[in-house]
Amino acid sequence: MHDSFPHGAEFFIALRDTNLVLDVAGGNADPGTAIILYTKKSEDNDNQKWIYENNQLKNKQTGLVLTFPGLDANVTANQNHGSASETQRFDYYDYTISSQSKDELVIGINGAKEDGAPITLIKRDNDSDKQQWEIKEY
Repeated sequence: MHDSFPHGAEFFIALRDTNLVLDVAGGNADPGTAIILYTKKSEDNDNQKWIYENNQLKNKQTGLVLTFPGLDANVTANQNHGSASETQRFDYYDYTISSQSKDELVIGINGAKEDGAPITLIKRDNDSDKQQWEIKEY
């Protein structure tokens, strides 16, 4: 188990005990494109790979970073250009990815564990398997 994001390495972010990973919807390079849960692909998968730089999660394919429009529960993730915004800065510890400025908010899903589920900021619940992530280096 990692207790922080690997630095300088590409990795997948997988919902714990599943083959579902964070994915840029459709591999679309446009800012504002949704970040979703999707089955890990064995090839042509750069839109599912992430790099941790400057406390941000940057998508390998698009070069854009995981972003939330605000730091509130139930806000859904998209990708955008990197900035100094607190809505783009995250920590990883004990299987959770939390906002650096509001660690009671973590990345998770609200609905079913299935392809296309939107990635959402949710209130930390250490017993919920819908907010536990494994870092899998490429």
